[in-house]
Amino acid sequence: MVNLSWLPPFFAPASGRLTGNLGGIAGGSTVWLAVTGLSRSGKTVFITSLIHNLLSALHNPNRMPLINVVGERRLIAANLAGAKAHRLPRFPYRGNIEKMAVADWPERTTDISEIGVEVRFAPAGTMGKLLTEITGSPATLTIRIVDYPGEWLLDLPLLEQSYAGWSNATLRSFRKGVRAEIAGDFFNFLAGHRPDEAASEEVAKQAHDLYCACLIKARDQHGLSFLQPGRFLCRGALGDVPYLWFAPMEIADGYVPAPYTLGALMEERFEVYKREAVTRFYQDHFRGYARQIVLVDVLRALLAGRDAFEDTRLALDAILESFRYGHGGLISKLLFGSHIDRVLFAATKADHVPDIQRDHLAELLRNMAAFPALEVKSSNAQLEVMALASVISTVEDSQEIDGQRVQVVVGRPVGAKRQSKFFVGNVPIRPPRARAWGSPFLNVPVFEPPAIDPSPVEGIAHINLDLALEFLLGDRLR
Repeated sequence: MVNLSWLPPFFAPASGRLTGNLGGIAGGSTVWLAVTGLSRSGKTVFITSLIHNLLSALHNPNRMPLINVVGERRLIAANLAGAKAHRLPRFPYRGNIEKMAVADWPERTTDISEIGVEVRFAPAGTMGKLLTEITGSPATLTIRIVDYPGEWLLDLPLLEQSYAGWSNATLRSFRKGVRAEIAGDFFNFLAGHRPDEAASEEVAKQAHDLYCACLIKARDQHGLSFLQPGRFLCRGALGDVPYLWFAPMEIADGYVPAPYTLGALMEERFEVYKREAVTRFYQDHFRGYARQIVLVDVLRALLAGRDAFEDTRLALDAILESFRYGHGGLISKLLFGSHIDRVLFAATKADHVPDIQRDHLAELLRNMAAFPALEVKSSNAQLEVMALASVISTVEDSQEIDGQRVQVVVGRPVGAKRQSKFFVGNVPIRPPRARAWGSPFLNVPVFEPPAIDPSPVEGIAHINLDLALEFLLGDRLR
């Protein structure tokens, strides 16, 4: 209870208003932190490690020293927020940490979910200390963490495309590179069906299923990322609603499908998808996320080859569209004036390369989307790029190769029974030129995780997780 009875009677009305305001401050505030990224970028592990290390920070402050509230010993408590009647499913933190306790990776993100962490702390600075003394309570910040598939952000450009324009661009892309190798069955099916034939639910569903099979192969077998529509890969709660049953078709420029034709059915569903899946996500969810982190598996893109790497660059450009607020753009109109305050792009799995290579990893990510990044910096969002590892699965060592002592990482690859040393090679700081793709850049396996203590005491060893959180939320924890 705020006690201002010591003030003279003259100040009574003002003190009443001040009491109400300070009571609101004492009651705490909430910030929404959204975590996203493309498939296998490490979103689930990132959130699990972030929560576990926050809950452990009071017991082991040395695990997260670069968060000022921890490093300055101002943290009083951090606990999971109680369940509330929110619309989103709860992020499965406890199940994930139990799985990591037996050295296994948790399941990847397929839908949107959220979880809250309540942080109580002593404010920094004279004003913060004064407010704490007046209210008799520490400051409280509830961090509501939202996990959602980054594939959904790839759909934003669809809002400015017609069905015909999207179809022609998509089919052109599937006639080139590795996409052409996996699209044979889909193109054979399209050859037997024209957009001006009679509308058929069965034909539309068959085309949709064959196109989805192409997208899944492109992602899982070739490491491609710029795959639209995003909900075809990560449907979330939509399930198999009929308006998803569409696919690109061969459509001549300027062609307008007649009513009751297959082309008209596909076009109608494309427009419903944009309205019900894309626009609704941005207006119902995205617009409320003041801080966001986008995770990118740069190493996987390099290892997968030129097509996968260039596809990741295209996906990054599409994702960055969601953070451009200037010049009355599409995202500004969708969000009705709301915007992201801070966005962090993070190259994940930094433990897979030696320490001397980690700055290269961050610099490569920065240069993969250099021009869009400059546009983000000129808008209202603050942008940062860094390399991080949510869990450290390796240790560093050195090894003599061809008479030279080089840095290596030591870890146990997935499926292996013992640890091995790996000289991973050199991470380039700029996107490789075409002629440089002739030989592999890196030798980086997927490593098994270490066993994690599921009790929130020791925390989880990481790289730059605390630095990332300080950028994203440090100002709210002052």
